[in-house]
Amino acid sequence: MQNLIFLLSPIIFATACLAASEGVENLKNLKLDCARITGIEKIEAGSKIDGADASTDMVIVKAEALPPSKVKIAVALPTKDKWNGVFLGNGNGGMGQNLSMKMPIIGANAGYASAHSDLGTDNWWKDPDNLDVVLADFGHDAVYMMTRAGKKIAEAYYGNPPKRSYYLGGSTGGQEGLSMAARHPSEYDAVALLYPVSDRTALHTRFVYERALLHPGKRFSDDQIARISKEIVAQNKNNPWEPKDSKPYLKYPEKAKVDYEKLDFLTKDQIDVLTKIHSPFLDPQTGAFVTFGLPPSCEIADNGKSLKWGFGDWMVQWFFKKNKIDPSDIDLHRYAVEFKKRFSPTADVAPNLGKFRARGGKLLILQGKIDTIVPASYICDWYSALCENTGSFEKTRDFARVFLLPGGWHGNISGVDLLGIARNWAEKGIAPESIKATVTVNGQKYPEEAELFVPKKDEEE
Repeated sequence: MQNLIFLLSPIIFATACLAASEGVENLKNLKLDCARITGIEKIEAGSKIDGADASTDMVIVKAEALPPSKVKIAVALPTKDKWNGVFLGNGNGGMGQNLSMKMPIIGANAGYASAHSDLGTDNWWKDPDNLDVVLADFGHDAVYMMTRAGKKIAEAYYGNPPKRSYYLGGSTGGQEGLSMAARHPSEYDAVALLYPVSDRTALHTRFVYERALLHPGKRFSDDQIARISKEIVAQNKNNPWEPKDSKPYLKYPEKAKVDYEKLDFLTKDQIDVLTKIHSPFLDPQTGAFVTFGLPPSCEIADNGKSLKWGFGDWMVQWFFKKNKIDPSDIDLHRYAVEFKKRFSPTADVAPNLGKFRARGGKLLILQGKIDTIVPASYICDWYSALCENTGSFEKTRDFARVFLLPGGWHGNISGVDLLGIARNWAEKGIAPESIKATVTVNGQKYPEEAELFVPKKDEEE
C-alpha cells in the first residue's frame, strides 16, 4: 500500500509522519541548485505504481526544474539497508513528455538510487516562445539536471554520496547517454545504451523524406510488406556469409543485394518507392549525401511501419511550430539545410569522448541490425568517427564498444543485462567480446549473439 503524498509547496506533513526517518527529514530541508523538490512519497513493498510492483520499501522524491525549464524529475530510493551505493540514471524515449515512475521503481527494486525525467517537453506547443529552452532540455540539459538532482537527493537521504554512477537508456535515451558522456564526462562511470540516436538531425530529416515518399499512406498492403522482406531474405540466404538456417531475417542485412525485378508482386511505382527507401537520401538540389537509407529485409521490423506511413516526427512540428504538417509540401532541400542549422547544436552529439575516456568511463552500445526507427548505419558512422578522433579502433575499444545484433530492432530485444555487462567492465575490467540476447520476430523467439562492430577501415587493415 502507499502512504500519503507529502506536498512541499507548502510542506504539510500529517501527524503520523512526524516520526519520519532522518533521511526523509534531510530531504525536507534539501535545497537543489537546478530544481526544487515538490513531493516525497513513502512506498511500501507490494505497492503497484505506474505498472511497476515495488518489491521493497522505498521513498520516491519528485522535483521540478527551476524556470524557464519545465523538466520534471522522479527519484526512487530503496531503504538504507537495501541500497547498493550506486546511482542509476534512466533515459526517456521518443520526445519524452511523460515522467515514468516505472523506471525508477524497477531500479530501486534492484538496490539502486534510480532517477528518471520527462525531458521538459510536455505540452511544449502551449508555449512556443519557450522552444529554445525545450530544445536544450530535450537535447541534453534535462538528463544533466536529473543526474545532478538525483545524486544530491541520494546523498541527503543516505548520508553519503553514491560510490558509483551508471546510465541506462535507449533511442532518445541513448542520445541522452551519449550526450552525458560527451558534455558531462565526470557524471557516469559507465553508459549502457540500446539503439541510441547519434545524429538526431539526419535521422529526423529521413523521417520527413520517408513520409513524403509514402504520402498519403497505404502504398503497400500488409501482405506485400511481409512478402518483400521474405523475398529479400530468400535472395540473400545463399550468400557465403549467411548461416544455413530458417530464420526469417538475415545475419548480415548490411551486405544484402536486391533484385527488384524479381519482386513481381509490386507495381513499378511501389518498386520505385522501395528502392528509394533502401537508398541514401541525397539533397534533391545539390545531390549531396544527407542521410542513410534503410537496410533491405528490414521491412519485417516494427510490423512493417517503415512502408506503411513512416514514422511520426515531432521535430518537424517544432521546426514549423505547428502540429499538422503535410510532408509532401515540404521543400526537402531547404528543410535539410535549415533543420540541421536549427537543431544540431542542441540535439546532435559530437563523436569526441576524450575526457570521458581519460577518467576511465566505459561506453557500451547494443544496436539491432534491422532497426527501422534508428538504423544501425547511424551509430556505425558515429563510432567510426569516434575511432578516428580517438586515434584508432584499438584505442577506442578500450573504453567504447558497439555490438550489432541480427534480427534486432526497437522493442524486440530481450534476455540481456546490458547494465550488468557495463558494470562488470567498469568495476572488474571484464570487457565484453560479444553479447548474447534474444530477438522476437513474427511471434517467435530466436537466441542471437551480437558481434563487435569494427569500422571498415580497421577491418580492411
